[in-house]
Amino acid sequence: MNVHLPQTEEARMEAIELMGIKNNLVTPRNGEMLITATQDFITASYLISLKDVFYDRSQFTQICCYFCDANMHIEIPPPAIWRPVQLWTGKQIFSVLLRPNKNSPVLVNLRTKNKSFVPQEGRAPELCPNDGYVIIQNSEIMCGSIDKAIVGGSKSSSVLFFILKNYGGVAAAEVMNRLAKLCARWLGNRGFSIGINDVQASPELQDIKNHNIDTAYSQCDQLVEDSKLGRIANLPGQNLAETVESSMSGILSKVRETAGKICQKELSRHNAPVIMAVCGSKGSTLNVCQMVACVGQQIINSKRVQNGFVDRTLPHFLKHSV
Repeated sequence: MNVHLPQTEEARMEAIELMGIKNNLVTPRNGEMLITATQDFITASYLISLKDVFYDRSQFTQICCYFCDANMHIEIPPPAIWRPVQLWTGKQIFSVLLRPNKNSPVLVNLRTKNKSFVPQEGRAPELCPNDGYVIIQNSEIMCGSIDKAIVGGSKSSSVLFFILKNYGGVAAAEVMNRLAKLCARWLGNRGFSIGINDVQASPELQDIKNHNIDTAYSQCDQLVEDSKLGRIANLPGQNLAETVESSMSGILSKVRETAGKICQKELSRHNAPVIMAVCGSKGSTLNVCQMVACVGQQIINSKRVQNGFVDRTLPHFLKHSV
C-alpha cells in the first residue's frame, strides 16, 4: 500500500480542504450524511431526553461539563421546575449542547417526527403520548425525545443535517464532537447492559405460546391429512406439495405474530432491548419478540428449512426431532 505525503504547504492545504473530515460529512452520491450518531450514542441521547428525566443544578452542570472543554463558556438556562426544588430537564442539556452560549450562531428551528411517533386524528402532533414529535425553536428543544431520526438519520429530519446545510461543516462537526463526548461519558457513568431478566418470558406468555404452538401443530397435521385425502384445492400456479407447504408456513408464522403482540404489551419501557428497538440504536421489536417469546418459523426461498442432513435440518438436532 502506497502512502502519499504532501511535501509543500500548498499541497498540505489542498489535502486538508479536499480530504478533511469537516468537508466530507455528506456523500456526493445522494447528499446523505456519512457521519452520524450510531448505537450507544443514540441510546444515550434517547435516555437523556426522555420527558421524565430531571436533574438538579449540580447534576445538570456536571453533565454539561461532559461535552465541553475547559475553555468553553456555557450559559445555564433557567430551570424547568422552580418549586419545591429547582430542576432541569434532559432536553435542556441538548439545548445547551446545540447552543452553549449566546455568542454561538447556531439557531436550529425544526419540526419533525421521531421513530416513536404515533399519529391520531384530532390530536395535535406535539401531544403524542410517546413524546414522538420533536419541536426545536432557536436551538431550544420544546418537546420530543432524541432518537435515531434526530441525530442518527441522514435525511432532512436530522438536526446534524440541518446544521450542516445552514451553518457549514465546521459548526456541524463541533456539535458532533460535543454529542460524542456527552453520550460516551454519560452512558459510561450510568451503565447500560442486557441481563437474562430482560428476555425472560412471563408464565402467562409462556402458556399462551405453548398453546399456540400446539394448536399450530394440530392444524399442520390436519393439513397433511387433508392433502392425503385430496380435500385441498391447489393454489393458483402451485401443485399440491407447494400448496401444503405455503399453507403450513402461514400457519406457523402466525405463532410468532401472536406471541409478539403479547410480548410488546407485557415488556416495560425500561427494558433494555425495548429501549434500543424504540430509539433505533439496534434491533427491532421483532428481534425483541424473538428473544423473549418465540423465534418463529424460518422461511428460506418461500419454504421451511429443508433437511440438509439425514432426517434433520442441522447436525445438532436429533433425527426426526425437527
